Amino acid sequence: MKRRTLGEKIFQVFNFILLTCLIATILIPVMNIISLSISERDAILSRSVTVFPVGFMPKAYLEVVRHSLFLRSMFNTVLVTVVGTLLSVLVTLLVAYALTKNFVGKKPVTYFFVITMYFSGGLIPTYILYSNYYGLRNTYTVLFLPNLVYMFYIIVMRSQIEAMQSEVFEAAHIDGAKEHQTLFRVVLPMISPTIAAISMFFALGYWNQWFSILVYNDKQDLWNLQYFLRAVVFSKILSQYNITSVANMSAKETIIPEENYRMAAIVLVAAPIVAIYPFVQKYFVKGIISGAIKG
Repeated sequence: MKRRTLGEKIFQVFNFILLTCLIATILIPVMNIISLSISERDAILSRSVTVFPVGFMPKAYLEVVRHSLFLRSMFNTVLVTVVGTLLSVLVTLLVAYALTKNFVGKKPVTYFFVITMYFSGGLIPTYILYSNYYGLRNTYTVLFLPNLVYMFYIIVMRSQIEAMQSEVFEAAHIDGAKEHQTLFRVVLPMISPTIAAISMFFALGYWNQWFSILVYNDKQDLWNLQYFLRAVVFSKILSQYNITSVANMSAKETIIPEENYRMAAIVLVAAPIVAIYPFVQKYFVKGIISGAIKG
């Protein structure tokens, strides 16, 4: 084995210390949130909880999960995330594939899409458009329609399609495949890692959105998890919706502190989307079109 130089050893030590500090800045807040969500009442009130829980009291989780508004928010979040992600990926794929073809007016159409990356109509005109002209206020549609397309993802996907060998398309056309068959049976499998990554980004965007609820909806039935979490963190929901119910034991000993609710809500809101990431992470390191052409 090659002997390491002094400079290489110093670099590795510095790199190890830097990465350890970065990992700590991520793990310590997460551990603190989890610890606060399950620690005992007296420990929370005395501010003695750090990165490790003091005792074990999961009642806050039970209270939040059993609340009807949380369950409704979970349903809305999953619905908007699944439908919005599928539509966004489909539209992105169709537009990206179309922009790889030569057609009349391709350049103006491309410029029209690119302009949206740098300019927008602004909040007030957008609100008037979706609320007054489209009539989408207090509907599910307004939760994913404004975020349906991002030009950056279209450019990324178009670049992946253009990077494919021309022999792939020629072989498909020789076999009699039409454009939609070429797209979904040839192109789609070959750029699946890119689609998986973009799908994850879209899903994160839909899962984490709350501003659309604030602007376009004023019904509790259309709340999502992030808006529910916003209300919990701001302590407005605790008294207004009676989420701080007392368990069926002794009164003073079983009252759950608000800090328990806040941290338990944060964990419950973030856990589902975080749990999905390990199944998608492998696509970030796969080759895009390796093995697409047979020798």
